[in-house]
Amino acid sequence: MVKAANRHAELYLDCVHCGLCLPSCPTYRVLGTEMDSPRGRIYLMRAYDEGRTKITGSFVEHMYRCLDCRACETACPSGVNFGEMMESMRAEIVSERSTHWLSRLVLNHVFPYPWRFELASRALQLYSKSGFQGFVRSTGLLERLAPKMAAAEALMPDVEIESGVTLESYHRAEGRKQGTVAFFTGCVMNSMMGSINRASVRLLTAAGYDVVVPGSQICCGALANHAGLRDTAREMAGKNLAAFRAGDVDAIIINAAGCGAMLKEYPVLTDGIAGAERFASKVQDIAEFLASTRIYDRLRIPIERRVGYDDPCHLIHGQGVKTQPRMLLKSIPGIQFVEIEGADQCCGSAGTYNITQNELSMEILDRKMVNIRKANIEVLATGNPGCMFQFRYGARRAGISLEVVHPVELLARSLD
Repeated sequence: MVKAANRHAELYLDCVHCGLCLPSCPTYRVLGTEMDSPRGRIYLMRAYDEGRTKITGSFVEHMYRCLDCRACETACPSGVNFGEMMESMRAEIVSERSTHWLSRLVLNHVFPYPWRFELASRALQLYSKSGFQGFVRSTGLLERLAPKMAAAEALMPDVEIESGVTLESYHRAEGRKQGTVAFFTGCVMNSMMGSINRASVRLLTAAGYDVVVPGSQICCGALANHAGLRDTAREMAGKNLAAFRAGDVDAIIINAAGCGAMLKEYPVLTDGIAGAERFASKVQDIAEFLASTRIYDRLRIPIERRVGYDDPCHLIHGQGVKTQPRMLLKSIPGIQFVEIEGADQCCGSAGTYNITQNELSMEILDRKMVNIRKANIEVLATGNPGCMFQFRYGARRAGISLEVVHPVELLARSLD
């Protein structure tokens, strides 16, 4: 049987070992060890592929310490596709060692089924809003009995119980119609941060676009793919490709950076299944899309706040989208836009990384919060749900008064 890694053996040769990626790597900046850098991980993957090493505990640790933030790809002068190599390697690890039973349960049997994810989300929200969460934390019992579980529980976001965008719905453009777009709702966004999806649709219709929301779409599969559950991710991709096949649209809009990067990489994930290339070519982050529309004419209500922006890794590095969110935010009347030092560096969330690699994630987050404190901002905008949750926790942890929002929330507040 040919190893999964063998299919990408030629990608290793793209790396010329120059080391320019090292300063961009969050784990290398914290740990300072070669094997926890992109160059070192490529060396390990190639050694495994050539039979010079095996999948040991240490090998697995170095692979899963990677946040898959893709900052190394932006820094690389040789165009090394590190993300594809890492995700293939993790799939190889899973084929030999499987994954934690809880990860398999959640990623294989909850995320691919919207109603199950919705039920799980509501249970978490009720836990938070019922007062039981406060009781658990006040006793300190969980921290004494299960410190790792307590660390994960502390990361739980405080979110409102709210509805998102209805699947199988159609929303008409305001004013003169410019075109038609399809909207990818996502799982976390629609179940736990529904107001962001509603704001997104409102902005798209205000920009002059009819919005169609396909009913049979499901989670994008990014978390399963990052965890090495490649088959699960492929099945999810196939269902989404089928859901968005009907009808012709100008673009497929997504407002979660991690999901957008995954959708754009469906041709690679699905080995070029029919329709994947066409689908991927139409996927656009909402900021990427709105920046080229007439939405600027509708931003008239002033927002008198000091606002900073943090680049989600899978938006700036995975999709190459950097200037458009800043352009949109700067166009809002009254906003004092502040550039934050290190805005293009990972916050340490990375899907479930802040749970599975909590100590390292917190070190990365604390370094980010130092720069945010220096910026002296009132509002932090970022375009990915995991990053939003991480920064809200980081603000509490650092004792900073900070409103963390998605850019579309500020844009929607400014609509006339």
